[in-house]
Amino acid sequence: MPQVESPVRQPGSFRDPSGFVFELDGRILRAVDEDCLRTVRELVDSGLLNQLIDEGLVVRTSIVEEPDLLRRLEEVYPQPAGFLQHERICPISHPYEWSPSMLADAGICTLDLQIRLLEHGYSLKDATAYNIQFVRGRPVFIDIPSIERPPRLDVWIALGQFGRMFTNPLLLNRYKGQSLRSCFLADLDGSDVNRVQRAFSRLELLSPRLLLDVTLPYWFGRRASRLDDTQPRRLESRQTSPAAQIMNLRRLRSKLGSLAGKNRSDGHWASYTETCSYTDRAEESKVRHVRSFLEEHRPASVLDVGSNTGRYSMLAMETGAEVVAVDSDADCVDRLYGQVRRENRPILPMCVDIANPSPAIGFCNRERASFLDRIQADCVLALAVIHHLHVTANLPLTGIRDMLADLCKQYLILEFVPTDDVMFRKLMQFRVDLYQEFTLERCVEIFGERFDVVGQFRLEDSSRTLLFMTKRSR
Repeated sequence: MPQVESPVRQPGSFRDPSGFVFELDGRILRAVDEDCLRTVRELVDSGLLNQLIDEGLVVRTSIVEEPDLLRRLEEVYPQPAGFLQHERICPISHPYEWSPSMLADAGICTLDLQIRLLEHGYSLKDATAYNIQFVRGRPVFIDIPSIERPPRLDVWIALGQFGRMFTNPLLLNRYKGQSLRSCFLADLDGSDVNRVQRAFSRLELLSPRLLLDVTLPYWFGRRASRLDDTQPRRLESRQTSPAAQIMNLRRLRSKLGSLAGKNRSDGHWASYTETCSYTDRAEESKVRHVRSFLEEHRPASVLDVGSNTGRYSMLAMETGAEVVAVDSDADCVDRLYGQVRRENRPILPMCVDIANPSPAIGFCNRERASFLDRIQADCVLALAVIHHLHVTANLPLTGIRDMLADLCKQYLILEFVPTDDVMFRKLMQFRVDLYQEFTLERCVEIFGERFDVVGQFRLEDSSRTLLFMTKRSR
């Protein structure tokens, strides 16, 4: 008798009072309460849900009504009023792995959805950045239970959270150089106005760019904290027009676009492909060999480690793979993201330092899985990164090997950069030379403990070597 798969609950949704997300037989499902189910039925019956899906604002969602599946779900979870099924989005990324343009676009998606909902008498009850995922360069809202019939339409109860999650981190990034990683890993709820106002001078706080969204909320918050008033405030109001709220949301939409610094390319590595040490012959040789391997083996998924502006991510995509492209330089990721968005490519750019990847965070370190637990690909590209990991990050070759082995299911393409390479010598400035044993032979020996080397090609007009490997089963 075949074994029946059990549902697996997703820990990232455990805070939601309306229900929870779980996975069963490869489906992404959500148990919901009566209020949520009623609201979703209204959205379906009015045609609004399908409109929002067609506009790319929300994830494709349907109410589970298939009798056999519904009976099975009710046996496991008898308490919920009903179940929703969502389109699967994989892989998952988080705000601390996004570039500024990605966070801004996620915020704009949230604002656009809120405006569309207000036009039909609905609203979002929360505005966390974790409600957004990226699909082919487009932000998509995934938390359908956040949609409700609000007690009033002229104010948005989630506006403060929107500021903490979107406006404030972008302000700190744009004007104070704080990374989004530092904002979101330090606090799951983003950056509150107290943190933001401390980063700016008194004169800056009076400037138009901060006055409405930082200074006034900070002043009003301080005033409210001094009041001896513990009575709860009622949100009900006769005000039924959302016009004032929509006006403010459109102002915020414009502001996020300007804060993102769309697709800036002034970072140290953003111009690497134009200033690197490759000759035209070496680059053409590298492209030819990498393309040939990918076309022969046709991996369904590729992880491009140290993707820079994504030349080889695009090459992998052209051979039919879905690609995750990671780089620690936010400007490089911004630049690639802009291209992916314009061209609707199956590439997910992520700001990740592979030597110090995103950890598991949240309650009991289970709400948001670590990068290493979320990401694994059929093939890993590690092109022109091994010297950075070995010298700059001070990682031993055995550690680099094991990390790359954990990230790949089948294939690894590694570019070995010898010590006499100009880029290696640049890394060695002001360092003690401890890398006499960093040789191609030693690299092949160490990686050979977990991989079989199936191809080895010296790049034309270069001292670099491409190693093509298949992972051994352990």
